[in-house]
Parts: sequence; structure tokens; C-alpha cells
Amino acid sequence: MAKFRKAPGSEWLGYPQLNREDIEHDFFKHSIYLAQSLVDNRKGRINLVIDHEMYQDFLSAVRKKYGNMHASSVEKASLDAVKSWIEEVNKE
Repeated sequence: MAKFRKAPGSEWLGYPQLNREDIEHDFFKHSIYLAQSLVDNRKGRINLVIDHEMYQDFLSAVRKKYGNMHASSVEKASLDAVKSWIEEVNKE
């Protein structure tokens, strides 16, 4: 009779702040991208609606600083803006 591995449990699904170390099943150790996607799906997201002119200014600033307008560069610039805004607010 064939032996099967125990299926991954769902106990980590309720973790609001999931880390890759929280996922212990062997399947996720061999599939690091799947485990990382489970972690990334728990992260916060911000969806902004920006005026066209401000958006174009933002993209040109991204191109000036990073040399391109790839999604990763836009993400870095957005995170930098959020971090600097948080620091500015916390100084007050």
C-alpha cells in the first residue's frame, strides 16, 4: 500500500503576520515561491487614484532616480515616499 505525506495543515492561515518560518510543511520548503506568495498575500496594499499630471511627474521622478520605470522601481519609490512621510509625521 502506498504511503502518502500528510497534507499541509491550515493552522497558519489565520496568522495576520505570516512569516515563511511559520509554514513548516515539506512541500513549501521545496517550493519557496509558493511559500513566499502565501506570505506576500498577507501584506497590506494601498490603491491610489492620482491626477494624471501628478502621476506623470511621479513616473518621471522614478525614471530620473532609478533610470527606468519598471514595476520594481515604482514600488521602491512608493515605499520610500511612504517611509519618509511616516518619519516626517513621527517627528512632529
